[in-house]
Amino acid sequence: MSSASDPGGLWDDGIDPAVRCADCEKTDGLANDLDPVDQMPIPTDALAGFPDGVPLVKRHDRRSFLRNGAIGVASVYAASKLDWTRAFEAAQAEAAVSGSKLCVIFLNGGWDGLNVICPQGPAGFDTYRAERPGIHRVPGPSVPGGQVGSTVMPGTGGFFGWSNKMIAGADNNTGTLGLDSLWGDGSGGPGSNVAAWLAADYTPPNRSHFESRDYWFSGTLDPGPTGWLGRWLDAYGSPDNPLQAISIGSRLSKEIVTKSAPVSAIRGLQGVDFRVSGVGNNHVNTTELMDPVSASKAGAGNEQLGHTKTAYQRTVDVSRKVKALENAPLGTGYPDSSLSNRLQLAAVLMAADLGTRITTVHWGSFDTHADQLNNMDPQLETLSQALPAFQADLAARGIGDKTLTLVWSEFGRRVAQNDNGTDHGAGGLMMAVGPMVRGGIHGDWPGLTNLVRGDLRPTTDYRSVYSSCIGEWLGGDPAAILPGGPFPAQKSLIR
Repeated sequence: MSSASDPGGLWDDGIDPAVRCADCEKTDGLANDLDPVDQMPIPTDALAGFPDGVPLVKRHDRRSFLRNGAIGVASVYAASKLDWTRAFEAAQAEAAVSGSKLCVIFLNGGWDGLNVICPQGPAGFDTYRAERPGIHRVPGPSVPGGQVGSTVMPGTGGFFGWSNKMIAGADNNTGTLGLDSLWGDGSGGPGSNVAAWLAADYTPPNRSHFESRDYWFSGTLDPGPTGWLGRWLDAYGSPDNPLQAISIGSRLSKEIVTKSAPVSAIRGLQGVDFRVSGVGNNHVNTTELMDPVSASKAGAGNEQLGHTKTAYQRTVDVSRKVKALENAPLGTGYPDSSLSNRLQLAAVLMAADLGTRITTVHWGSFDTHADQLNNMDPQLETLSQALPAFQADLAARGIGDKTLTLVWSEFGRRVAQNDNGTDHGAGGLMMAVGPMVRGGIHGDWPGLTNLVRGDLRPTTDYRSVYSSCIGEWLGGDPAAILPGGPFPAQKSLIR
């Protein structure tokens, strides 16, 4: 048995340097402040739940631990090196207890919420158009090769519309699903599975990528060494399981930096199957060819052959289980993108028997000072198709109603356009997605006539959303995690 290479698109951070400003280029905010203390292989048996129990790891002899090979490697961040046996025993124990899960998607660079959910009618379309004569959305259908339109969002009284890049259709995001499929009627009832905060931020806002990211990652305006989810893990997580929180990619998100609880970063899962040089390809499934061979009984007294056949059969069984995880039905399918690769891996890990409660994904290049429509709109198409595919993937794996997805960026953009782009602003768009989410518009709309230095006036403290994620979803006391509170929500996040 051998392993395939890591899937593409997980080694980079999904950021196009061509559209980053000097502040974004200088202080990327993605690099971790810590070095991993260990590289922990994930055995094939781990995804299958260690059907024979977690093997002991003897000093200098880990062969039995990896008897069926490794499907991936976790870069472990912890106070000290961990006992792998103990770590996987903890993962196994935690997987047996059903718990809510959180996937956090950070959209790098500060996305322009006003061109995602657009003012219409009484919300101030005339002002929006006047402030953005070259980059606003026009109510109605998109014009192929021309102006992008917007479509009224149900449940908003005609005040707001989706950019047509966020909804399905030949002239919109070109996909068969869009975010409108998750929004539903916007009532907050069943099928209304997207909550949106139109002006989420902190006061006073800071337009620096570096400082603002640190505020959002840490959940405090006085950032320390830990992230807001890192502190939750220190208080309520496992002291032994580094797979309880995983950053998808080669770097650890500052959101899950802890003081003591172990966490990890994973680039990708490798394929698990038999390979024969010159034979294994798209047309020959050598793993399945091994099944009848391994299933045949060894003759009496041939103990070694019997042992080999048993090992082969276990490999076939584990390969099938892993491939079942990797190839679960994905609804209409993910778009071809690095975001999709990350979300597919997140779904696999959260559904496996690893005790994973939190995954983080960094993606995007939303620092659109210039040529905003050409730079941002293709990313909106990808995001609008990837999120419904992710929800379908989670549902197919049996964890759809156990998973909440939080989407945010470090700030919004200025109301007025700058040439054909927008500068750093405030009052950004934040969203939560999931079958248990109380959908609809959350938080007040500040309007476009009461600006603060040319920015939307923040009406939702981002920490109130974090507080809901803790108190209503993950479990625990938000006041113990988020200093400076309480941060009351205007309405419940979970219905």
